[in-house]
Amino acid sequence: MRLSILLWLPAVPLLAQVLAQDPQLAALHVTLEPLRAHAGEHREIRDATPELTAVKHQLRDWVESRLSSFAQNGNEDNLARELGDRLRAADLLCEPKCRMSILGFLDNVRINREREFLTVRTSVGIWCGYDDSAYAYAWTVGKWKRIWESEQDDYAAKRYFPQGIQGVQISQADRGGNRLLLSLGAQPGCSSAFQPIYYRVWRIGHGVKLLLDKSEYANVGDYPPAKGGVEPGGVRIELTMGGTGYGSSHQALRVYTIRGDKVEQTDPIAPTPRDFVEEWLSAPWTQSATRSDSPSLKAWHDKLHRDDGMGDFPGPTVTCSSSPELRQVNTHLHDAPEMYYLVRWREEGHSSMVNVSEGPFPECARN
Repeated sequence: MRLSILLWLPAVPLLAQVLAQDPQLAALHVTLEPLRAHAGEHREIRDATPELTAVKHQLRDWVESRLSSFAQNGNEDNLARELGDRLRAADLLCEPKCRMSILGFLDNVRINREREFLTVRTSVGIWCGYDDSAYAYAWTVGKWKRIWESEQDDYAAKRYFPQGIQGVQISQADRGGNRLLLSLGAQPGCSSAFQPIYYRVWRIGHGVKLLLDKSEYANVGDYPPAKGGVEPGGVRIELTMGGTGYGSSHQALRVYTIRGDKVEQTDPIAPTPRDFVEEWLSAPWTQSATRSDSPSLKAWHDKLHRDDGMGDFPGPTVTCSSSPELRQVNTHLHDAPEMYYLVRWREEGHSSMVNVSEGPFPECARN
């Protein structure tokens, strides 16, 4: 055991040499190293304290010092590897000595190209994960200039929500030269497969403005936990919802149309009729009413509505003989009776609930 501990330690002469050659990296080491002794002291805020803001800015500034000599068409993968090697040599990556708390350490810097932009994601250790920050850079007057950033700097209990950023996407420019920027991520955690999923949209170009900031409790078991796309007129996001206890998860869609500063959620809300039923049941009636053929369906919605995310037990979905748009969905929630739902299904349009019944609909009998 003593030998394995010694193998974790960087060679002191090499560490001193690395830090002597890079004053910014040395300053970052001075800020981070003392934090390691306090791991686990602030579990209520995931070991995150205001000192982390200084770390985030020191790390960002160090990355930008390397971007200052990075060519417009440079290889971003090579740059990311170089930065990782330098952080490792400076004893700033947790490999392999971190356990539950990663306080006092960093993760590798991720650099991607998104159209003609560079996106950079950095990670600072907290209890049970990393708190990520993201930045976007445009090539301006022969150098990379930061045009957007997203980071957490409020560490108060119940207001601190660390973000694990899985991706940043930037749309094409609209007629006015503005673009939409979409960031997707999840709250980092150690055990539960269900965590808050974040999706945020900014308008960038002539200034930067946050237009949409949403969080939903979703299944993060698959990577990435959320998928999305962005165009000048809006965004589309795919999430895996439900299944937190008994039953199966379902897929949900979040489609937003954006015109100027106005953001409006539009259809579709689900990729299949069964997913639509789950979304219709879990949404408040004020939303489900707009996707119902009759106000009388409120009684069924009141009786069956559940937003605990427990999941359902789906049966077969049947196309009805009376209309190619009608689908019968057979499913039941945990500890709830088996029910039948008649859905007017339009894959990329406005679907609606037509009827609900305790038994099959005659026109939807299985062949």
